[in-house]
Amino acid sequence: MKRKILPGIILALALGSVGVWALVTNTGSFPKFNRYYHLDDYLDDLEAALSRSIPFSDNLSSLAIDLKMKGGAREFDNIFIGDDILVEDIGYPDEARTEQNIQALTRFSENSRIPTYVMLIPTKCAIKQNEVPQAAPLFNQKQFIEQSYNRLLGKATVVDVYPTLFSKLDQDLYYKTAPDLTALGGYYVYEVLAQRLDNTPKPQEDFDIQYITHSYYGKTYQKSAYKDISPDIIALYRYQKNNRNYIVTHNEEYQYTYNTLYPEQMMEVGEDDLSVLLGGDTGDITIRSNLKNENTLLIVGDDSILPVIPFLAAHYSQIRFIDLEQMSAEEIEKIDCSDYQRMLISYSVDTFIHQDVVQKVVYLNTQDQEEMKTIQQAVQP
Repeated sequence: MKRKILPGIILALALGSVGVWALVTNTGSFPKFNRYYHLDDYLDDLEAALSRSIPFSDNLSSLAIDLKMKGGAREFDNIFIGDDILVEDIGYPDEARTEQNIQALTRFSENSRIPTYVMLIPTKCAIKQNEVPQAAPLFNQKQFIEQSYNRLLGKATVVDVYPTLFSKLDQDLYYKTAPDLTALGGYYVYEVLAQRLDNTPKPQEDFDIQYITHSYYGKTYQKSAYKDISPDIIALYRYQKNNRNYIVTHNEEYQYTYNTLYPEQMMEVGEDDLSVLLGGDTGDITIRSNLKNENTLLIVGDDSILPVIPFLAAHYSQIRFIDLEQMSAEEIEKIDCSDYQRMLISYSVDTFIHQDVVQKVVYLNTQDQEEMKTIQQAVQP
């Protein structure tokens, strides 16, 4: 019985303290609580009033969040509060845009002149379901991936990483304060992907692990109202066998290169610490190694694939990563996909169901111009 009464006493005292503060500071009118006022609604109104009226409102806003947490709330601004983790709710698809993306991908794959692979990477809320309230109305990413892959059968080779990630949901697959895969999550995606690409995955023991920071707070934390989350650790996996060397070139107007997969200086220039992966997503990156083979891979996708690329680099003399969102149709048409043995199209489910960037694949040059125009016209909305 005391356990049920105690939170109520704490809540009453906290609300009373806020009321006293309001009177002392003479900051104007505040919502008055009565028995017809739902507690959650009252706290929302109170938080808004505090942010408008009271000095140090950030601290008081945190107090309001704490009170809501004591009242059972576990989601703020589409971010779930788990056990020392923030989980982004990506919502439901833009159905028209999603259908156009699938049609563009299907038509491109059936007309591609080089072997094409497609991978949809599930987001944190699909895999870390143990951190999300059971009653939360989440979009079913597993079912969506399966249905999308069914439409690509016979046209492209699909790579389903959902079962592997879900089977390891208790591990640190995603950052606590950002939506990105950790190096460990990237490794598990790589294990599945490498086999589909006819490569034998390198075992984890072949990689040295370097922990470059224990105090990373990602972009989810930055926009979250709830701040009582411990920082993330950023780890880097370095393949140490066979004296492997890499040159990473960012193909911008002014090209620049790094002689490492992990340019740590990016953490010292005010960038997001995750820019240590290849130097960040600048839209067009080429990774060359001293591997004595002619294996080449073109990757088209978003930044969700970046944690996986350092692992893939152990198998290829050259990998090129293209982010179509950062390129015009004219720039995309200049890319000759026939320079590469295989092509991987990889997007997070979040990007695939909300953005139209996937439709730009029709501008990639894998066939003659007349065929390409036919495909482009077929997928016009």
